[in-house]
Amino acid sequence: MRPIHEIIIHATATPANWRAGEPTSAKVAEVRHWHVVDRKWSDVGYHYLIDRDGTVANGRPLARVGAHVQGHNTGSVGIALFGGKGGVADGMFEDNYTPAQDKALRGLIGKLRAVYPITQISGHNEYAKKACPCFKAMEWYRAPMNPRAAPAPAPAASPFAALLALLAKIFGGK
Repeated sequence: MRPIHEIIIHATATPANWRAGEPTSAKVAEVRHWHVVDRKWSDVGYHYLIDRDGTVANGRPLARVGAHVQGHNTGSVGIALFGGKGGVADGMFEDNYTPAQDKALRGLIGKLRAVYPITQISGHNEYAKKACPCFKAMEWYRAPMNPRAAPAPAPAASPFAALLALLAKIFGGK
């Protein structure tokens, strides 16, 4: 496997409702068309794409160098989020993406960091005069997850239920 030390986050620069109702696979196929047919690349430039509902789709195989940031593809993984059209470089994640994308991106980064010695998480806008991905990647990553993206906490037990559980433990009941 090739050495990987950086994750670079991108936007597809599509409207929030782009191809709404279509499967993620159809959206990835369209991005692949843009890259292979229109740009004459060998494959989609990103290794992963994350749909509005949080679905993570494979793009270019991870074993192959991506085509997502000129001069920074070697040693990096490119992840694109569907959305971002009209966004600005210093925007907020939630201005262009969903809580499901927040959760999925953090999860994917965690999985990649468990396997590879990732030392840097960047946005495309750090390497090119572009808005993409429409937020500051490390600021977003260091901030707590958007509460709307986190799983709902388990309901707190009532004081009465807690007392019954304690009594059952003391007196050996169930």
